[in-house]
Amino acid sequence: MFKKQIPAIVCLVFFAIALIILIASPVFAETMEIIDEDIEQAAGSITISEGTAVNGNVTLNMGDIEVNGVVNGDVKNNMGRIVINGDVQGNVSTDMGQLEVNGNVSGDVRARMGDLVVNGSVGGNLYGDLGKIQVDGTVGGDIESGFGELHITGVVGGDVDSKGGNITINGLVEGDVTLGQGQVELEPDGSVTGHIYVDRGLIKKADAAMVGSMEVGEELTRAELREEMKDDYLVERPRERMGERISDQVITRVNEIMRRVSFLPQIGPGRDWQLFPTLFVGFYSNIARGMLNMLILFALAALTHSLFPRQVKAAGDAISINAGPVIGWGLLATILAIPVMVLLGLSIIGIPLLLFVLMALAVAAVLGYAAITGLVGERLTYVASPSANINPLGAIAIGVLVIGLISMIPIVGWFVSWFVYAVAIGATLVTRFGTKGSH
Repeated sequence: MFKKQIPAIVCLVFFAIALIILIASPVFAETMEIIDEDIEQAAGSITISEGTAVNGNVTLNMGDIEVNGVVNGDVKNNMGRIVINGDVQGNVSTDMGQLEVNGNVSGDVRARMGDLVVNGSVGGNLYGDLGKIQVDGTVGGDIESGFGELHITGVVGGDVDSKGGNITINGLVEGDVTLGQGQVELEPDGSVTGHIYVDRGLIKKADAAMVGSMEVGEELTRAELREEMKDDYLVERPRERMGERISDQVITRVNEIMRRVSFLPQIGPGRDWQLFPTLFVGFYSNIARGMLNMLILFALAALTHSLFPRQVKAAGDAISINAGPVIGWGLLATILAIPVMVLLGLSIIGIPLLLFVLMALAVAAVLGYAAITGLVGERLTYVASPSANINPLGAIAIGVLVIGLISMIPIVGWFVSWFVYAVAIGATLVTRFGTKGSH
């Protein structure tokens, strides 16, 4: 008797399941928000919530983008941070900022002047320049890196190509690995199916690591490589200097970024943004040039913060906590800099030291300037809205704008520029170029 009822019971169960799905499906459809247009914003933050699908592109010129839902287009950010926790069917790119992929990206991923982390999966190629690349997930295509560190603990389906830096592999690379100058290190769990080629540098391989073949064009010891990469910034060499290559890359990337920022004025067809020799904006009869200098200064400050956030924070803390010593050391350094440089320039032996002093002052000024502008931007934002949370790059932008506008005022502007320069130098010196915290 019971056996005869089994078919009827099975049919009843399937009917009940179908009825539940039919009743629940409108509820699921109502909870899914669909946006059938592009999302474009000049500044601030954009969050694509879980359960939201955007059938278009998401573009932000300055700020943070977080994708927890689905974007059926491209995600672009010119100055800020991108976090992908959901799915992006197109490409993802950021300029002068960080990019983190925890979800899935079907297209290419590109980061210029910032760190790139892949914990999820990237279906296309991965491009990075002037920043650290960390691949713990999966990259289906190739990886191309300009100058910077590259760590691979996940899987790369294509080739790996870097112009300069160190490549550490403790995962799987199914293609070839090519490095212009630096070191390739294969750790115990590292595996490269293809060929490893280093033009100038060395290859370090653990016994348990696996590789198809290895080749070094000009082999250097670790000490020689470390010394050469350090000295390439200071000494002329017969070969193309690493410092020149990095400088060229910085200028090229800044020009590309400036052309991509939609709200910036264009200075003419085919014209690039020029890096003027003046470090801080003073009084110019041409206001347009002063505004252009502010854009360049923001690019330098944003780049410095992206690459050296801890050093910039240390300099900013020194200004807030130890303003007296910072101002004192800054004034002393700026006053003594000119006579010291004159004395060094009088002798042939002193000329290399003169170049070193000039470089040290420039680096100190840029690092301190990034800290000052960020601090000014944070304080002004807090005064306007104490509960507001501002992106560090947004704070730097506000600080650059305020200091730049004041600096264009006759007489007062020159004094402000000089004082900002002195404080920037002082903050960097007190913190030993950001390596020592202020207490």
